[in-house]
Amino acid sequence: MKFTKIVLVALISVWSMVSAWAQQGQRVEVSSSTLQAGTYKGEEVRRLIGNVVMRQGATTVTSDSAYQYVKDRNRLEVFGNVHITQETMEATSATGTYDGTRRMANLRGNVVLRDQEMTLNTPTLEYDLDAKRAYYTQTGHIVGPDYTIKSHLGTYTTTDKVLTFKKDVVYTNTQNTKVVSDTMAYNTISKVVEFFGPTTITSPDGTLFANRGTYNTVTREANFRGNASIKTPDYLIKGNSLTYDKLKEYYTAAGNVSLTHIKENTVITGQTALHWRGLGRSKVFGSPVMRTVAANSKNNVNDTMFLSADTLLAVENRVDKTKKGFVYAYPDVRIYKSDLQGICDSLTYNLQDSMIYMNRSPKLWANKSQMTADSVIMQLRDKTLDQMRMFGNSFAISQDTLENFNQVKGRNMTAHFAEGKIRRIDVNGNGESLYFALQGDSTVMGMNKAFCSDMRMKFNDGQVQSITFLTEPDAKLIPPHELEEPEKRLKGFVWRADEKPTRAFVLEKRGVARKKSDPAAASSPARGAKPAAVPPKKNGVAAPPASASPAKVAPVTPANRKAVPATTTPQRKGAAEKLRVE
Repeated sequence: MKFTKIVLVALISVWSMVSAWAQQGQRVEVSSSTLQAGTYKGEEVRRLIGNVVMRQGATTVTSDSAYQYVKDRNRLEVFGNVHITQETMEATSATGTYDGTRRMANLRGNVVLRDQEMTLNTPTLEYDLDAKRAYYTQTGHIVGPDYTIKSHLGTYTTTDKVLTFKKDVVYTNTQNTKVVSDTMAYNTISKVVEFFGPTTITSPDGTLFANRGTYNTVTREANFRGNASIKTPDYLIKGNSLTYDKLKEYYTAAGNVSLTHIKENTVITGQTALHWRGLGRSKVFGSPVMRTVAANSKNNVNDTMFLSADTLLAVENRVDKTKKGFVYAYPDVRIYKSDLQGICDSLTYNLQDSMIYMNRSPKLWANKSQMTADSVIMQLRDKTLDQMRMFGNSFAISQDTLENFNQVKGRNMTAHFAEGKIRRIDVNGNGESLYFALQGDSTVMGMNKAFCSDMRMKFNDGQVQSITFLTEPDAKLIPPHELEEPEKRLKGFVWRADEKPTRAFVLEKRGVARKKSDPAAASSPARGAKPAAVPPKKNGVAAPPASASPAKVAPVTPANRKAVPATTTPQRKGAAEKLRVE
């Protein structure tokens, strides 16, 4: 009888209002078309059926039906077309729970959360109405005005408009930018992405990777930290930290930096790198080293050339982008390769024609030969030394098996190499030569000394084999017993074996004071010296220095060729001093 009266009252009053006060929190006001008594999960409830409306302060919840717990009337289970609104936020789902005391809503089934900035779709959602914060623990899909975000876990705070994500985060926008991360936050107002785990950003500017940092999706300004890298069509830049300014097309990298020229298979390392993409310029300092890998055709192994200086500057060819550019090194340049070592103050490396211009007291060592001049141009073939042109006060020295010094000097010289070994030296102007004739590898037969404007010396395995005078020479052969120390040196002779750079010396950290006993200490030009002028460009390609025009070698003919073999038999005492014409 009592139950019949309750049902009769509910039918007569289509709208009933039930008010309750919780131990804590605001009162939840509930209305519906029908009210019934019942149980749910073993607890006594009030069944609200049809046009259910629940209000608590600024929060409104509507549904097709609901259960209100009798013992705690601020707790409700809601079913069918659930709709929650709070100021500018609204959420919909199939079912859910609402706790007015804890101010928490748990929505399940096709959940959609909307506000002025974005729309979130997820299977389940927990919403804190006081903190205005939504949580989802299954895959969520967020759609904004110009972006979409997917992740496994996520949080959204409607007050500060910040989204945070974890696990399998993927962000894309209408500017063809894609961000893949493990942990990320996105501010829907500032449009800034902040990530806290391994992250890859792909955009028209290139591919960026880092373990932590920020990225402005509007300005494309980036600040990366932790194993950071930026890959463009031409370069791969790595460092402990990286920054990028899209407006200026400017990159910076700091800490264990590497700058890889992808097309050239060339890597420059250092502590700081600056890259102006629009200008095609890259500058590396902080003990920079350039590594160029060349395949050795003889034994089919890689032979790396190391080049270091205080500063390395890479410049692309802006006239013809299909052609390679230049690398400038200054000051205190050091070169190491298994078959070539060198030092100078400044250097220009033309990557297009594989020519290296060395300025200010260059000194080079190729196997057993030492070469010096006022300036030097090296021609590489397959990244191996093929030709060396020396200008002004040219001097070449090689040591034979008995540690005698064979010497040749002149105004300009050209040295030719094969597989990195010297094969021939052409002297043009003011030529002087001094070499020792050996019998086998153990006996000195005499010393040939000659003065001739133009001459040619041929070598085999670093040893002088013959000398050809291209004009009338003034030459003599000195027997072994008449050799005296002053006669065994040409004027200007300096043997610089202790200055020959080692691999460790080329790679060492700059700015570290070396002991006076360190042989390499004497080879370094004064710090802070200005680099030599960059060779002028023609059609986008660096031209050699003005002094780089070698004198022409007169053709060798039967009429003017006077060849003297390296093993010439020494003349007896009193014999004519001039060498015999062969």
